[in-house]
Amino acid sequence: MISTLRKHCIAASLVVALFTIPAQGQPAPANTLEDHTPPDGPFYPGAPKTSSRLQAPIGDYILRVYGTLLLNISTSDTVQVGQDVPLWPLPGSSNVTFPDGTTKRAGAVGDTIFTARQSLVGFQVSPKAPGTGWNPSGLVEIDFFGSRPVDTNLQTQNRVFNQPRLRRAYLQLDKGSWRIVAGQDKAILAPLDPISLSHVAIPLGATAGDLWAWLPQVRVENRQKFGGTTLLIQGGVLRPSFGDSRLNDQAGVNGSAVDSTFSGFGERGRQPFYEARVALSHAMAGRTATVGVSGHYGREAVGADRGVDSSAVAVDWSIPIIKYLIFRGEGFRGANLVSFDGGIEQGVAFTPAAGTTPANFRKIGDMGGWVELISPVTPKDILYAGAGTDDPRDRDLLPGGASRSKNSFVWASYFRKLGPDVTAAFEWSFWDFRTRTFNGANLGPRNTSGRGNVVNIALAYQF
Repeated sequence: MISTLRKHCIAASLVVALFTIPAQGQPAPANTLEDHTPPDGPFYPGAPKTSSRLQAPIGDYILRVYGTLLLNISTSDTVQVGQDVPLWPLPGSSNVTFPDGTTKRAGAVGDTIFTARQSLVGFQVSPKAPGTGWNPSGLVEIDFFGSRPVDTNLQTQNRVFNQPRLRRAYLQLDKGSWRIVAGQDKAILAPLDPISLSHVAIPLGATAGDLWAWLPQVRVENRQKFGGTTLLIQGGVLRPSFGDSRLNDQAGVNGSAVDSTFSGFGERGRQPFYEARVALSHAMAGRTATVGVSGHYGREAVGADRGVDSSAVAVDWSIPIIKYLIFRGEGFRGANLVSFDGGIEQGVAFTPAAGTTPANFRKIGDMGGWVELISPVTPKDILYAGAGTDDPRDRDLLPGGASRSKNSFVWASYFRKLGPDVTAAFEWSFWDFRTRTFNGANLGPRNTSGRGNVVNIALAYQF
């Protein structure tokens, strides 16, 4: 599961890009860098600044440096998979064994975490004087959520060195209503994420209703205006990336990469992911309302000549009901969605061959989504509340690891702008995780649930 998380986390997005759609920014005006903040994104304290930027002309280019210095302090009353970015709690009946030989139920063991590894820094570059043809710009963004080697000489358990991790890196070409993006960026499918400063490296709701992935891709977009309405059409091909380690479908090719380990799963397939999205935006209540429909198709190689389809359809929306209340969310339905943390990190259920019984592969159907209400009470105070769920189809599960049957959560948060560049946030979330037992190869009754609370305090300085 951890390798799957690392595999997914190769691409990119500002804190705001975790909350909105990077592809919907307008083309850059002359002599400025594109803000990459979409017009329909909800305003909130702590969003990257659109004024007083850290940028300067250098030679024939304009360079902008941006970043978020982020400290998260969190505590939980259960053992959370994901730890500093909670994904789901361990079932309460699971036991944790301590060094002195004593044990305690996982549902009664918690964590206290201080971390700054979700801080990020990025660089944008564009020509000082855009021409009349295709105007280029580029972006590179990193955080410090990479691997964590331990200092074994002095503090063998507690001191780690957080390594940089590439989030986004792409070339962008703009000409009139057309845009081409080539590089690592957010997937076209289901582009929104819940707003959170506790989950910047991995979106809030991953494995619990929020499909997401940051993948290398080539994307083409066209935007047309009809009066006060804007139509956006996006289509692209993306890296085929599954990473369901239970299948071991890279056997025989592991270790062939330059870095001595295979950097991901899925490349052995002979076709990329195909994704597209259509969205309509219109002014409403002093903001911009957007509704989009997106689709995905891929095929995972699970044998010498065998593949399993991956597909999904998703709906996303950001609607300002009134000036002080914004309704956002996504809903999806599909199968074999492990690439997007769907199915609670389960894509294909699998039982190995035994004697004359052949191996059994079964793609896991999945549905879910999340909703969020945003209330900008004052220019300095904003309230958030929402819920999400991921509900794999139980009849597709098989013994041998595919037993996660539902993962749900609710959350509420309060953002307070302490100054022009500093935001404090308090967030509470409650998680409900369920599994199924098996009677042989048949589904059995529900197993013990995992339930837990997480409280996070964040302090962010953005420049």
